[in-house]
Amino acid sequence: MNSEDFQTVRVSHIIEINPRVRRFFLEYAEPIVFQSGQFIIIDFKDINHRYTTRSYSIADFTNGNTIELCVVLKEDGAATPKLFDHQIGDILHASLPKGRFVLPIETIENDLFLICTGTGVAPFRTMIKDLLFHRHHQANIHLFFGGRYPEDLLYQEDFEKWMIEFPQFKYYPVLSRTEWSGLKGYVHEHYLKLLTTQPKAHFYICGWSEMVKETRDNLKELGYTRQDIKIELYDS
Repeated sequence: MNSEDFQTVRVSHIIEINPRVRRFFLEYAEPIVFQSGQFIIIDFKDINHRYTTRSYSIADFTNGNTIELCVVLKEDGAATPKLFDHQIGDILHASLPKGRFVLPIETIENDLFLICTGTGVAPFRTMIKDLLFHRHHQANIHLFFGGRYPEDLLYQEDFEKWMIEFPQFKYYPVLSRTEWSGLKGYVHEHYLKLLTTQPKAHFYICGWSEMVKETRDNLKELGYTRQDIKIELYDS
């Protein structure tokens, strides 16, 4: 991207979820156009790396000109430590929303499976809000969210609340490294239980690369095609 493709944005709010995860709210000078599932690119300019830009999925969109990012700190990374140094009122250089990991414009008639790990849940939060609150979506939405520990389950209160308000929304948090009353292990065994009859469905997968690859392979073995599956990769 050229330097003129970046906007000056202000950090308007920060919420610390835990020492490794923060929610950053970025305010643009003008209203922007956004599709749920998209991301922005931030140019850090002076980081010690061959590439100075990084992409972050948008976790929420409010007030016409403010977006939310949910970012996990990569301590040995070149970019996220810089981002975590920023305070409210600081300035960043960010692109407008981009990307094709988005919902179709037309009504989705079949079940929708959203499968993610870590901050890969961010684009799904915007998709779910779009479907439930704006499109009045009626088909089932299955969110499978994998993590290691309870603190990895981002936006837990939102998803539990929406599951009560909207019976078509199904939420399946899965933890792999803790004892708890919920689903245990990895997401694969749990979504596969709902696919034994190979129902017509659409799939969006976002998260750690190994999970994304294994999920895609599992779905292809069941007979689902490239037209049924969209993916977005994240580094762990």
